[in-house]
Amino acid sequence: MASFLIDHPYIMPTDLPKYDRTFLPAAQFEFVVLGDTHFILDPEPYAVEFNSVRDWPQRGAWAWRCVAALDADFVVHLGDLTEENAARPQQPESRRQACEQFEQLGIRPYHVAGNMDIGDKPDATMWTEWVTPDALNRYEAQFGRSWYSFEYLELHFIVLNAQIMNGPLPEATEQWTWLATDLSNHADQRMVIFMHMPPFFVEKEEPDMGFYNSINEPARSRLTDFIRANRVACLFTGHTHFRVFNRIDDTRFYVAPSTTTSRAGFYEAFSVAPPPEQGRNDQAKLGFYLVRVCDETIRVQIVHTRAQLKPDETEQGWSRLLCRTTQDLPTSPVGAFLRTPLAVQSAGALAWPSVLRQRVRDDHPFLAILEAGVKHVRVPMSDLDDDLQKTRLALLREEGVAITAVWLWSDRLDLPTSVSHHADAFDTLELQVPGALFPDAQILHSLLRCRKESGKPVVVTPIISREATKGTYHPRTRFGYRPEELAELDQHLGAQNVQIDRVICHIDPDVSPWDAFMEMEGYRGLSCIAEFDYVIRLPGTDESGHSRYVAEALFAAALQPGCRLFFDPLVDLDRTNDLNHGLLDRLSNPRPAYQVMQGLNTVLFSESADYTPLTVQSHGQDRILRIESSTLRHVLILPGENGFDPTEFDGFDIADEMDLVDLAHGWRQTGIRMDAVKRMLYGVDRPYLVTTKCG
Repeated sequence: MASFLIDHPYIMPTDLPKYDRTFLPAAQFEFVVLGDTHFILDPEPYAVEFNSVRDWPQRGAWAWRCVAALDADFVVHLGDLTEENAARPQQPESRRQACEQFEQLGIRPYHVAGNMDIGDKPDATMWTEWVTPDALNRYEAQFGRSWYSFEYLELHFIVLNAQIMNGPLPEATEQWTWLATDLSNHADQRMVIFMHMPPFFVEKEEPDMGFYNSINEPARSRLTDFIRANRVACLFTGHTHFRVFNRIDDTRFYVAPSTTTSRAGFYEAFSVAPPPEQGRNDQAKLGFYLVRVCDETIRVQIVHTRAQLKPDETEQGWSRLLCRTTQDLPTSPVGAFLRTPLAVQSAGALAWPSVLRQRVRDDHPFLAILEAGVKHVRVPMSDLDDDLQKTRLALLREEGVAITAVWLWSDRLDLPTSVSHHADAFDTLELQVPGALFPDAQILHSLLRCRKESGKPVVVTPIISREATKGTYHPRTRFGYRPEELAELDQHLGAQNVQIDRVICHIDPDVSPWDAFMEMEGYRGLSCIAEFDYVIRLPGTDESGHSRYVAEALFAAALQPGCRLFFDPLVDLDRTNDLNHGLLDRLSNPRPAYQVMQGLNTVLFSESADYTPLTVQSHGQDRILRIESSTLRHVLILPGENGFDPTEFDGFDIADEMDLVDLAHGWRQTGIRMDAVKRMLYGVDRPYLVTTKCG
C-alpha cells in the first residue's frame, strides 16, 4: 500500500489548528483513525431531508486539516469516503474530489472499504445494493486490494473488507483464507485490525439479519474467534456514526464517530429530545481518533472537530491542549459521582434503515470519564446487582478507574455478606450512616470486619437530613463531615480503638473550595482518620460559576496528596426536585466545567509533584490563587461575573515569560510576556491558568 505522505510536492496551509502534546507521555509513533466523511458533490438533493447536509463537504475538509495538523505517522480512513454510493454514476467524480481534500494536505491514508464505497452487506433488507463485482473492481482499481496488511515498527496492521463477509462473491472466501494465513504468519506480533462495519454494536448476541449496524452471522463469530485466538490489541470500526467501546476478551474495540454527521436512530438511548434534525446534527460528537503507541500500551484519544467549517479567529495564537487519559494520570485525585447510571441501554426503535429495533447503548459517559483522566467513581451498591452496570463498571476498572461502592447502613443490613458477595466488583467500601454523625460500636464492628475479610479500604459518611439550605423551602440532606466535626469524630473513633481509611468531607456550594481545603488541612494527621475525600457539588445551572468552582476545587486538591475529589453530578439532573447541571449534559456532551476539569487535571497531575500554597489575592469577585512545586509555579485566575481586571492585583508580575491555559476552551500558549498576558486576561469571565518556572 501507499505510504502516508504523497509523492508530489504540496504546500501546507498556514491556518491549520495547532495541537500541544506537552503533557502527553512519549510515544513510539502515532496514527489517526477517522471515517464516515461522506463527501457529497451536490448536497442539495440530500438537504430535502436534513439541512445540515449542506455543510458535510466543509466539515470533512476541516477534519482533514485537523489530521494534517497532528502530523501523525500515518492515517487510516475507515470507509464511507463519499455519500454517493456505488450505484450512482456520480461516485467516481465524488471520490476524486474527496481525495483532493486530503491529497492537497499531503495525506494519503490507508483505505477501508465501506458500504457507501462498494455496497452493503448481503442482507435482503438493506436499502443499498449488495457488493457487486463491478463496484469492488472499481474500488480496488483506485485504492488497491480491499483487504491487506502492513507493518509499522513492531506492530502488524490488518485491514478487512467487512462488506463482503457472508456474501456470494468468491472474494469473501479468498479474504478468510488470506486472513488465516496472515494471522498465522504474524502470531508473535501485536496486531491492530481496521474494518468499516463492526462485528457487533452493543453486544455479540444482538440481532444481525435486518440489523443495519453490524456484521451478520456466521461471519461475526468467525471474526471474533480469530480475534480471541491472536494478539489483537485493538479493533477499530466505523459505520455507526456513534462512538462505542467494547471488549473482545483482551482486545479493545472502538467504534469511531463520523466527522460530518451523527446517526438519528441512536438517540433512543437518551431520555431527552435529540439535537437538531432528529439527532443527525449532534455537533459535539463529531471527530476522530488519535492513537498513540507507547511502549507496551496503546492510548486512544478523541479529537473533536465539532462540525467546524473553517479556522476560528479567536483561536489564533493558541494550541489545542491534548490531555492525558486515566491510565496516564496515576496520581490524579479526580473522581465522579454517578447519580445516574454509567450506561443506559435501549432496545431502540424499529426504524429505517433497519427492519429490527436498533439496539443502542450510550457509552459517552464511560468514554468521557476516561478522556478526562478520572481515577475514581462512586456508585450505589445497587449498581453491582445490575448486570449492565456491573459489566460496564468492570470495564472501567480494567481501564484504570477505581470503583467506590456505597452501602446505606440499616439494622437489617448484613454488611459482611453483601460486601463478600460483591468484593470482586469494587475497590473501596463506603458506608453511609443515616441520622448520626458518629457510627456506633455495632456499625464500626461490622465495617472493620468487612475491611479485614475483603481487604478493601473503608470510608465513613454521615447522612444528616433536614438541614436548611439557602434558596429552598424544604430542608435538604447533607452527606459528609464539616471541618469542625472531624476532631470529635477522631475522638469517638479513638474511644472505640478504631482507625478508618477515609471519611467524606462536605463543602457547602456557597463556600470557597480553596478556603474549605485550607481549613481541612488543619485536621490532616488525625490519629484515627487516614485520608479525606471530598464531594464537590455543582448546584444549579450557572455554567460559568461551575467552571470557576471546579477549577478552584481541583487546584486546592493539589495541596492534599492522597485526597480524592468526587465531582457531583457527572450528568445533568433535570427531572429531580433540584436542577443541577453536571459535567455532561443529558446528551452526554461535555459542559465547560468538564473541559476545565480535564485540562487542569492534566497540567497539575501529569507528573508527581508536592505542591505548596502561596498567596491568595481577592478584589471584588475576582480571585488569584498560587501554588508551586520544586520546579513550577501555577497561578489560577478566577474572574468574577463582571470580568477579570488584572490591574487591581499587586504582585501579579510573576515572571518575564509564562505559559497560559484557557481552561474552558482547552487552549494553551507558551512563552508569553506579562504585558501580553494582562491584555489577554482583561475582561475574561472564565478561569485561566498561568504557569512559570520557579527560580
